[in-house]
Amino acid sequence: MKKAFWILQILVIFVLVVKLAAMGGALTSARATGSERSILSEASAQAGHGSTMTLAGVKDVLDDELQRERDLVTALDKRKGELDRREALVRAEEDKLLALKKEILEKMNALSALEKRLDARLEAEKNQDVKRIKDLAKVYDATAPDKAGAMLEKLDTKTAAAITMYMKREKAGAVLKHLNVEKAVQITKEITNAAPPPQKD
Repeated sequence: MKKAFWILQILVIFVLVVKLAAMGGALTSARATGSERSILSEASAQAGHGSTMTLAGVKDVLDDELQRERDLVTALDKRKGELDRREALVRAEEDKLLALKKEILEKMNALSALEKRLDARLEAEKNQDVKRIKDLAKVYDATAPDKAGAMLEKLDTKTAAAITMYMKREKAGAVLKHLNVEKAVQITKEITNAAPPPQKD
């Protein structure tokens, strides 16, 4: 590059000298010697060669810039592809989580409904048990205290206590007198531990 620059400088100076000489009448175009012509043609050839070298250098620089831009575009495309793949994976995971959440909520709702049905069933069974005990208590109320006491003796403590709780107070006291002391104490303890005390019809 420097060589071409210096050759161009020499050529310019030479042309200026020739023009000055022509203007001063010292030289004419007809008197140009063969050596001068050869110098001019050599300088022109070298200048032309320098121009070719300069154009080639510019082309190389432009090619390098274009290649860098191509590489950058390729890298950006690759990065975009990676980001798109990651985004697709994240969306797939989000969809899985949403589906799992929906499934869990459905199961929770189903369990809640089942729990309500079980509670209702237990409550119904409890009410049936209470009704059955109340009905038995009415039978014991209508039975003579000594016979009712003999019947309670044969029952387990919990059932006997439940029946006694639903009997009329005076009748329950009369029946307990016909029980042996140990059984009466057990029934009394069971009644005491029961809470809240049932309401009599």
